[in-house]
Amino acid sequence: MDDQSDGGEGNAGKNPKLPVPGKRNILLITSALPYVNNIPRLGTISGCVLSADVYDRYCRLRRYIVIYICGTDEYGTATETKAKDENCTPQQICDKYHEIHKQVYQWFDISFDKFGTTSTPQHTEI
Repeated sequence: MDDQSDGGEGNAGKNPKLPVPGKRNILLITSALPYVNNIPRLGTISGCVLSADVYDRYCRLRRYIVIYICGTDEYGTATETKAKDENCTPQQICDKYHEIHKQVYQWFDISFDKFGTTSTPQHTEI
C-alpha cells in the first residue's frame, strides 16, 4: 500500500509494528480490495472490510500483535469504463474514489493500520 494511512490511523509509518517474542503475533489481516470506481455501499462494507475489522479488533483485545491493511484496487476494466463515463483519466478516477473510500471507512470507524492503493510503484513492481 502507499504511505497514506487512515481509518483508525494506527501507527503505520511512524513506529512500525514488529513481532514480539513470546506474544501472539498475527502477521497480517486484510480483506478483498474494493474497486475504486464507485462509492462503497453498505454491502461492500459488510461483505468485505467489516469482517476483517471485527477480527482485527478481537486480536487487539486479546493483545495480539497485528497489522490490518487494505486499500483500493485501481486496476481493471471497471475503472477504465468509469473514467470514460466521467470524461477523465483512470488515475483521476482512482484519486477521486480512493479519497471517498477513505472518508466512508473513517465514518464507519474501520480501524485500518494502513489504507493505500494498488498503483504505487512498489505494488506495480511486485
